[in-house]
Amino acid sequence: MPSGKGQGEPFKLEPFQKLFIRAVYEPQLKLRRVVRRAILSMARKNGKTALIAAIVLAHLVGPEAIVHGEIYSAANDRDQAAIVYKFARQMVDLDPELGQMIELVPSTKTMIARRTGSVYRAISAEAGTKHGYLPSLVIYDELAQAKNRDLYDVLDTSFGARDEPLFIVISTQSNDPEHIMSKLIDDGISGVDPAIVCHLYAADEECELGDEKQWHKANPALAKFRDYEDLATSIRKAIRMPAEEPKVRNLFLNQRVSPHASLISRAEWKACAGESKLQDGEEVYLSLDLSSTVDLTALMIGSVSDPCRIEPHFWKPRDKLIEHSSRDFGSGSHRYREWAEAGRLHDSPGKTINPEAVALFIAEMSQRYRIKGMAYDRWHMDYILREFDRIGLQAYEDCEKGGDGLRLVPWGQGYRDMGPAIDALELAVIERQLIHPNNPVLNWNMANAVATSDPAGNRKLDKDKARFRIDGAVALSMLLGLRARDRNIKPVDIEALIG
Repeated sequence: MPSGKGQGEPFKLEPFQKLFIRAVYEPQLKLRRVVRRAILSMARKNGKTALIAAIVLAHLVGPEAIVHGEIYSAANDRDQAAIVYKFARQMVDLDPELGQMIELVPSTKTMIARRTGSVYRAISAEAGTKHGYLPSLVIYDELAQAKNRDLYDVLDTSFGARDEPLFIVISTQSNDPEHIMSKLIDDGISGVDPAIVCHLYAADEECELGDEKQWHKANPALAKFRDYEDLATSIRKAIRMPAEEPKVRNLFLNQRVSPHASLISRAEWKACAGESKLQDGEEVYLSLDLSSTVDLTALMIGSVSDPCRIEPHFWKPRDKLIEHSSRDFGSGSHRYREWAEAGRLHDSPGKTINPEAVALFIAEMSQRYRIKGMAYDRWHMDYILREFDRIGLQAYEDCEKGGDGLRLVPWGQGYRDMGPAIDALELAVIERQLIHPNNPVLNWNMANAVATSDPAGNRKLDKDKARFRIDGAVALSMLLGLRARDRNIKPVDIEALIG
């Protein structure tokens, strides 16, 4: 070991590392390695750099070496790439036998195996995503911190000509459930594909910060080369300073949490997923959160009866799907287009959302269901009202007595209207009186939703603190707020309810 605990001593695998290595390399089929992708996710400072360096050397000049292999350790920036290369180089420098077998080229962070001609290179996303790689092994360090998936995709699609390619990811979890790191973990732990190994070390989702058993779950090297007191100090600070808690949970307990605490926890939201189909002729409420003409518009439909079953609808302009995928999810992402192709998002032809399409859809819903009312944000609503007039959909404002047609309820976005709406949303989730269909757009919006409070404790959704779009969360809050208002449900002390 060139540095850290055990410096100067032979590198020895810890039990969790042995378990991972065996899971990756032992399964064989007709003398060929079965595993093609491996994910090891754990909290920070658990010895991943040393493990990456050891695996690199095993493939360069060790038992996994092949003739003219190409080995890459990938990182998100040049500094991180340099750390991995430096560690591997120091291991070579400390071992005379390795020094004879490997030629070092520090200027390009490269090593060359003299006998086989195999090459190892440390690369970073900052260097661009040039094609031309033909890797036999890739190890991606801290993929969860990647701003986009460009480098990952280039490497992942470059294995074609190799007999036994291997892609290893060693990283903490991402706080974004739609990030490629989250997708890899979710796919890996499903156990569906024997060619994928995933070892996840993470604290339980709703654990107490001070529960030391949970520290060990996320830190398999704790009290070995993961310093116990350093971790304890960080966690004690988070207990004293709640603003630090999301970061500590993500980086040191390896939980999939946002840097800002979401309005509804991922576990609570996930528990409300289920069959939410609405029946023709059923009594429902609607809510509409309009965007600018180029962003995300959200319409929620929810049952009057308990539990409230939700049918979410979203619109984006078709010509902006790719551009806005890159803007919201990182260069190279096609997420909006993928959602549209999967039927989870309406793509409005052209460069803007056509208000006629939204108005016609609402008119169609008014024929399918018995709508008790539609809450709406006033912003840009005049476009929809003009379309209602044009297509002949009768509507009236809630304040107009004896109106005919669709009842429209303006819903302010300040503390007065949104405070009770957020209370209604939280109550429905906590009491499992909400069923949503696991729509990925709505899931993403809910994960992004962050509330802010005024001095009196009233809350509203805060778009400035939110990481990305929250339109679906706004629309859902308005729907449940109107539903609760019509029922004349008194405000509930959420804090008292949850203890």
